[in-house]
Amino acid sequence: MSRWCSRRVEHLSDGPSACRCGEPFAGTTLLTIRVMFRPRFMKGYDAVLRLLASGDVGTIFTLLSEDTMQLVSTLDHEWGDDIGMIDVRHEQGALAMADGYARATGRIGVCLVGRGPAIAQTGTASVTARKNGSNVLVIVPETPLKDDYDVKEFEQESYLRSTIGNVISIRSHETLCSDFREALRRVKAGNGPIAVQISWDLLDSEMDVSEDKFFDRTSELTSGPSRGRVRPDADRIEQAIKLYVDSNAHQPPLIIAGRGAIEADAKGVIEEFAERTSALLATTLQARGYFSDHPYYLGFTGSWGRTIANKYATESNIVFAVGASLNPYTTDKGRLFDEDATVIQIDEDPSSIGRYTDISLGIHGDALLTIDALIEELRRLDIDRAGELWSDDLRAELETAPAMSDRIFPEVPGTIDPRDLVRTMDELLPTDRTVVCGSGHYTRWVLDGIHADPDDFTYAGDFAAIGLGLPMAIGAAAAMNNKMCIAICGDAGLMMSIQELETAVRNEIPLMIVVLNDSSLGAEYHSLDSVIGDGEVALVEAPDFADVANSFGAEGFTVRSIDELDALADRISNRPTGPMVVDCKVNHEVRHRSKL
Repeated sequence: MSRWCSRRVEHLSDGPSACRCGEPFAGTTLLTIRVMFRPRFMKGYDAVLRLLASGDVGTIFTLLSEDTMQLVSTLDHEWGDDIGMIDVRHEQGALAMADGYARATGRIGVCLVGRGPAIAQTGTASVTARKNGSNVLVIVPETPLKDDYDVKEFEQESYLRSTIGNVISIRSHETLCSDFREALRRVKAGNGPIAVQISWDLLDSEMDVSEDKFFDRTSELTSGPSRGRVRPDADRIEQAIKLYVDSNAHQPPLIIAGRGAIEADAKGVIEEFAERTSALLATTLQARGYFSDHPYYLGFTGSWGRTIANKYATESNIVFAVGASLNPYTTDKGRLFDEDATVIQIDEDPSSIGRYTDISLGIHGDALLTIDALIEELRRLDIDRAGELWSDDLRAELETAPAMSDRIFPEVPGTIDPRDLVRTMDELLPTDRTVVCGSGHYTRWVLDGIHADPDDFTYAGDFAAIGLGLPMAIGAAAAMNNKMCIAICGDAGLMMSIQELETAVRNEIPLMIVVLNDSSLGAEYHSLDSVIGDGEVALVEAPDFADVANSFGAEGFTVRSIDELDALADRISNRPTGPMVVDCKVNHEVRHRSKL
């Protein structure tokens, strides 16, 4: 019987089924079949591929290398029905795509690249994934154990630890299956990213798996991470409510929710707590839009935040930070809260409490359970201020507060004011959308004017690096079925990863790429202009990206006015069948309020 018999069956049912080799057998579970028919010997890369398939890996992002070519060839020829593969043009693109895929789907994003210079190319994307805590598994060979000299050798393990963070090194066939399986388990449990480096000679040589039990336990890999919710200390709950009772009775409290609130699915209880205390709602950048359907939602706070959100945060006498680290971006470098304000921080990670901001009280606990406990304490004390501080005037103020300033800037012929661009684009794009935004000055306009639920918005700037927006969006779009995926890039960042447009074309990935093209390094231009009055050195003429797109085989359009954008309304409002680039020439003189 062929070695394929140990892989999988084409049909699992109560009736007869067959292996890929055509041998019939009675219907049974996939797990039992793998145990019954596995071969005694297999290549190291065969074992890796079997584990990836059993771990519910959907897609691998890779760039072929001498030390991965046999694995990739086997993946392509023998595992194509189980695991998808996208060949990229640069190793950094592979890791960024795996990151985007993981963020968009909640599944494991897998990056496979070669040793030495290949993995060295991934540094910026690796740190970005680590800072986000993405569920990414990076597979990389290392110098063969028996080689005395390898031109590609460098301090690879140290490099991986300084960029990705968690590293598992496999240098024995005896531990290959168990160690690789452990890496999969940890990433599935939400402890990514993790790099697994495997000696090249182990990957390409045969190993005896007759005594290995990993096939018997593959079902354990198919479940996602489970949340172990931390219950808050009752004394801390009582202290928090006492601080609330002692606060200014005439000023609305403020609740700032972060990503921890989203992960705990705490929206409902936070809104209930806000109603009972007449609190106003705000978020961090990472949770932007979490309460977008609530009439007393201010927006997100901080250096890039909405003016009205920062205004009420500064005026608030008591602040509840829920699943928010209160980092310098959220607190505008410590300027957000009044020095006499009472700040209560709730976080499941005790190391986050008080890490960046001085607080009055820290509560270690799950966001949902802690807010629920606060509500119960209010009920016990018969405290209910619902509606006392929520007024029609306040609601009207929030509804009419502008998201962007109306300051006048010098006009540049043939360009669009980015504020007008994002307003119009937001109206034209379908509401059911996933947005991936790169990092740069233009990002702030996107945060002001392009709306998306937190689960449908990915910010690629965790490391404040430009150039990752496009590949992360390709990874996200590769997993989309019917929802439109939009990559929003700056011209400088797009030039750093433009080769991956060809990857999107070759793989027929439906993706709309909107370029805010100001032919400059925008953040540096405005910073220089503020400091020395001359930002000219940051002006770098960009190519016409519509022409570039067409040369790669994508659709490309150039937009220099709102009228030209409106003319593309039908195209922009419908999901493309492949990559489509809209090159929007924007006025580099328009400065975001955070740069004023």
